[in-house]
Amino acid sequence: MGISPEFDPHKISFHVACIDHDRASLLVSDLLENMARLVGVEPHLQTGQAESAFGWTFYTLSVNKDVVRRFAGLPGNDILQSKGSTLDQKFAAWLNRQLKLRMQDVQVRLLSDLKSPQFGFF
Repeated sequence: MGISPEFDPHKISFHVACIDHDRASLLVSDLLENMARLVGVEPHLQTGQAESAFGWTFYTLSVNKDVVRRFAGLPGNDILQSKGSTLDQKFAAWLNRQLKLRMQDVQVRLLSDLKSPQFGFF
């Protein structure tokens, strides 16, 4: 039995909210897999069960943290200049910007941040 994605120190786990689940999940997965290919790291993507509410679909997604670390080290990207105090938060902010450029109505939030009182209903 594996460690739950929200507690695995080797992964970054997100809660994804989207209107068009099929298109959004493909977009997010493709983006993360392409990043992994670029830096030569296996992404180890894990996707949770999708649930619908209020016209949105919600699911969890986790990616190997090495993908993010190596990609952040490449020249020309701005992950480390993104808003946030940790690499995970900076990456979530960067990923949301990338997704907004490619498709409206897709949002990601770190699972760890959702547990803080800063966020109410997602």
